Formats: sequence, structure tokens, C-alpha cells
Amino acid sequence: MDKNPFKSMRDMLVAKPVPKVDVKHKVMAAIRAKENKEEKVVKKKIGLLVTVGMLIGASSVWAGVEMIQLKNEKGEVVFELSQHKLQEQQQMFQQLSQQLSPEDQAKMEERRKKREYIGTVRTEIMNGLKPGTSAAIYWKPTKEQGEDQKNIIYTKKKHPDIMVVSKPIVYKSWKDMEPIVGKVFTLPSEIHGGFRFLEGEVNYEENYEYDVDVEELKAKAVKDNKEYAFTEIPLSNKFSYTNVAYQSEKGKVWVEVRIAEEGGSGTSADVIEKVMIGNNEAALMTHTFEGENSYWLIWIKNGTDLEYSVQADEKVASKDEVIKIAKQINEIK
Repeated sequence: MDKNPFKSMRDMLVAKPVPKVDVKHKVMAAIRAKENKEEKVVKKKIGLLVTVGMLIGASSVWAGVEMIQLKNEKGEVVFELSQHKLQEQQQMFQQLSQQLSPEDQAKMEERRKKREYIGTVRTEIMNGLKPGTSAAIYWKPTKEQGEDQKNIIYTKKKHPDIMVVSKPIVYKSWKDMEPIVGKVFTLPSEIHGGFRFLEGEVNYEENYEYDVDVEELKAKAVKDNKEYAFTEIPLSNKFSYTNVAYQSEKGKVWVEVRIAEEGGSGTSADVIEKVMIGNNEAALMTHTFEGENSYWLIWIKNGTDLEYSVQADEKVASKDEVIKIAKQINEIK
């Protein structure tokens, strides 16, 4: 199973004052659809979105975008989805980049390279961990970051120069996974269309509760003549989300269950629409990538704080089949 290729990218995006965009799905869809090809288009998009986050805030630029709201059985809004089409983002980026001075463009390129470097190191450290373990990574701040931090008051539990990564445990059957998450939710061993449980991973919140010795990591970075240093720390025991792959002869369907976050999200989907999953309002997004459609269906289950989603390429499961799978999962107590 793909090891959550979108997580670090999502983290980079939400670190900037720009609306959350479902880059995670676009990346996953691209990887699943084109497993043997390079992710040139995907990387270009990631760079675009992060750059926009550097250039602008989240206010007037995004005015006029289409939005839908999902409500629970009490009529309360539990999820908002705003649509920012990729083509519109690219046009906006072109307009904004034309206004940058050569000096600003150089700074932007330098930051882009630094982000890529951090992402590469982060992935290497995560891959080197044992399943079910975490690491705290100290990053030497740049001069600019150091100046900014002088005016920031932060809690001891979340130092601005520390990032936490974890390597989840992968389970090969629902029987193996059930003892871990069964008290939170239940998933079937087989879903509509003959898709059988292939494997799933359980992810926990980043453990910023652990008291990391930042000064010791700073000294280690200096000693090793590196921009970073890391140390293994205990894994958090607070559940965040699980991602499960179901397999049939046609391909894979992905089911995700996570603790719902307050507020809304954004999507670069070409089409967004509201559908019903039982008595739950759900958002169905259709992405068109290189002429092929993929679907992402998301809903907050009534009476819970759980956010469910089903993702599949059209060649694997049609729109109606994705809805049937979601209904099956939603009916499970």
C-alpha cells in the first residue's frame, strides 16, 4: 500500500495561511493511476500551491469560489467544502508571480528548494523508523525564521523548530486491525463489488506532548555539521486516522476514517456535488486527471466525530459503485 504520500505535503500546506486543499487526494489519485510514471504534474501542483501560500493570505483572493455545506441530522453545519479549480489556481499564480521582483522570485525559489530538502530528509528518517515508532526532528532555523520567532510565544509542547514523524503499523486483515481501532469504528473485510481487505495502517497524532531536549538536538546538529538532528520518541496514543486499501481484479478502493476536524476544507475537484449516504449529507468530488476520472466521497457520520471517505478511480469503481460502498460502510455500527 502507498505509505500516505500526501501527509507531509498536507502538513506543508496547512503551515501557511492558505485554505486547506485536498492535495492529498490529487496526489494519491495520480500515484494510483500512474504507478509506473514520474509525478511531474503532481509535484508541479504542490509547488504551485505552496508558493501561493507564500504570496498571499486566505482572504480576498479566494472570494467567489463555489462552496457546499454538509449538515447533520440536527441541521448543524459539520463540514464546509470550497472549490478551487486547478486551472484557476494556475491563472492566479501567473498573475501574482508577474508582480514579483527578481529578488522576491529568488527568495521564493530558495524556499522551494529548502522545502524539498526538508521533505526528502523527513521521508528518509520516517522510512528508517520501525513500524509503530516516532521521531522528533530539530531543524536549524534560518536567519529570517529566527527573527520571526523572537516575537512568538510558544508552548513547551510544540517548539517551532521541532517536527514529529511517525511510521504506522500496517495490518494485513481487519481481524488484525480490529483490536486496535474496534472501539472507535468498524470496517468490513469485504466491500461492495468484490473488493477484499488488502491492508491498512493506523496513524496517531504527532506526539508533541513528549518533552524533547531541544538544546541537546541543537548541539548534535552542530557536532554533525548538519541543519538537523533527530531522536526517537514514544508514539502518541491518540488516534488520528486509518487508511485501508481494498483490492479486486479491477484495482484498489481506498477507505479512510479519521477524527473530524472543525471548520472546512478545500478541493481542486473539477466537479463537486452533494449526495446522501443514508441520512448523512456527503460531498462527492470528481477529479479529471489526464482524461480519467477519479472520485472522492466524504461525510461526517451522524452521532459521531468521525469523518469517512471513499476514493477510487473510475476504471476501478463507477460513481454509483463508490456511493454503494459508502452506504455499506455507513450502515455498520
